[in-house]
Amino acid sequence: MHSFTTRLNTLLTFFGTVAAASCLLTASTDLFHKSSPSVKLGLGEVKKLVPYLGNRDQAVLTFNLNADLRGVFSWNTKQLFVYVQAEYWSDDSQLNQIVLWDTIIEQKEKAIIKLRNHKTKYAFLDDGMGLRGKQFNLTLVWNVMPRVGYLSYHSHAVDIGRLPSTYKS
Repeated sequence: MHSFTTRLNTLLTFFGTVAAASCLLTASTDLFHKSSPSVKLGLGEVKKLVPYLGNRDQAVLTFNLNADLRGVFSWNTKQLFVYVQAEYWSDDSQLNQIVLWDTIIEQKEKAIIKLRNHKTKYAFLDDGMGLRGKQFNLTLVWNVMPRVGYLSYHSHAVDIGRLPSTYKS
C-alpha cells in the first residue's frame, strides 16, 4: 500500500501536468489570432530645440496619434503597453531610441487613441549636442501582454524628416 505522501505527490503531479497542458493549449490558440490595427502617427510641431545644461540638446515637440488597437485584443490579451518613441542615428552610427509618451490599455473598449498636438510625457534629450539637423522617425510600439503565453512586440514607424538645423526657442 502507498503512503499518504506518495498519493498526495501523485495527485499534485497529475493536476500540475493538467494545468501545464491547459496553459500550453491556451497559449497556442493565440498563435492563430491576426491583429489588424489602424495607426496614423505624425509630428505636430517642433516647439523648441535648445541646449540643455550646456552639454546636451533637448527637443520639445508635439505629435498627432490616431490609433485603433481594438483588433490587437484577443480573449487571451491581458493588457497592451503602448508607447511612442523617437528614433535617430547618431554620428557614430548608433541607433538612439527615446520614449516620448506611453500608456497602458487594459480594456478593448479603451483601445482607441486620439491625440492631437499632444505634448510628450518624457523629455527628448540627446547625450551630446547632436540633435540639430538630425533625420528622425516616430514609432508607435505596442507590447501585447497575454494572460498565458509569450509577450509580443509590434510597431508602426513613420519617417518624420529633420529636426531644425539651428536652435529654436
